[in-house]
Amino acid sequence: MGVFDGLFGRRRPSALEAVSALLDAPPPPRLAAAVEEVARVLSEQRLGRAFADLRPRLILIFARQSADAAMKLSSSHWVSDGGHNVGRDVLQAYGAALGAFLAVMDRRPRSRTPLLDAVVAIESLIPAWRAGPDDPDGYGVATLHEIRRDLADLL
Repeated sequence: MGVFDGLFGRRRPSALEAVSALLDAPPPPRLAAAVEEVARVLSEQRLGRAFADLRPRLILIFARQSADAAMKLSSSHWVSDGGHNVGRDVLQAYGAALGAFLAVMDRRPRSRTPLLDAVVAIESLIPAWRAGPDDPDGYGVATLHEIRRDLADLL
């Protein structure tokens, strides 16, 4: 927000307000908490001016997965027969995808196609994730696919 914006009463909406506008309603509490958490990581400074318009959508993409992981972790319904809560898989995949996204965004000099590069980086995680033993029910792979798809839709 510039000096003139502050003087004349115009302010940029908060991340939660911007996401609420995308959803046409305030998000439920768990999603609202995730939006606030992700907004701190995907700050305006970190993403830069080029992503100012996309920032609310980017926050929502990652916040949905974070909120989904929290919901699954808090419910015994999501525990498999082997005693494994699939929320862990969602949370780990969300973290890996966010890490890959941030690695692309933080690269200096910046890529000319950072969003495409982020999609490719997340897509490159999928084969190893699928082959590994840590996602027995496939929820982590599904999380990576959802994030990749949602980011690709922004291209």
